[in-house]
Amino acid sequence: MLRMTIVNKLLKIMADPRSFFESVRSEDWKPCFIFFLWVTLLISLVTTVLNLVGMESTDFSSSYQAQIIAYNLVKRSLVSTYGVYAYMVEPFLILGFSVPILVFLVIFLHAVYRLIGGDGPLLNAWKAACYGVGPCLLGGFLPYVSLFAGFYSFAIQFYLGPMTLYKAKEGRAIVVFVVLIALTFIEMFVLGTTVGL
Repeated sequence: MLRMTIVNKLLKIMADPRSFFESVRSEDWKPCFIFFLWVTLLISLVTTVLNLVGMESTDFSSSYQAQIIAYNLVKRSLVSTYGVYAYMVEPFLILGFSVPILVFLVIFLHAVYRLIGGDGPLLNAWKAACYGVGPCLLGGFLPYVSLFAGFYSFAIQFYLGPMTLYKAKEGRAIVVFVVLIALTFIEMFVLGTTVGL
C-alpha cells in the first residue's frame, strides 16, 4: 500500500471513514500515531495563536480537552508571572496532555468493543482513536465550529472506526454510540462541559 500523506488521509477519513479504516487494517501503530501528533501539533499551534489574541479555549471553542486544560493552566498559573510569554509553553502542554488522554481512550474503546463482541487487538482502538482526531483540524479551535468538528471526531472514534476495525455488529455499535452520546449530553447539562479528546 502506498504511503498516504496527512492531507490524503484526512480527506479519506472525512469522505468515507469505513473504507479508510478497512484500508489501514494491516497498518502498524506508527503511521496513525504520527497522524495524531501532526493533527495535535497543528491544533495546538493555532489554539495558542488564538489564545494570544484573546480567544479563550472553552468547551465551545475546543474539540480537545487538552486544549482547555492547557489554556486554563497557562492562564491561571503562568500568565501572572511570565505574561504573554507563558503562551509559548501552551503547544507543549496540549501535546503533553493529549497523549495520556489518548491512551485512556484507547483502553476504554478496546474494553467496550471487546465487551460487545468485537474481535481484534488493542491496536484497533489505537487506530480508531488516533485517526479519529482528523476532523478536529476543520475548526476544532473555533467557537461553535469546534462542536461540529468534535462531534464528527467522536462519531469516528467511538462508532465508525472501532465498528469497522473490530468487525462489531452494527446494532451493538449503534447502542454503544447512543449511550455515549446520551452520557455526553447528561454531562453537558449537569457540568456545562462538552466531549472532546
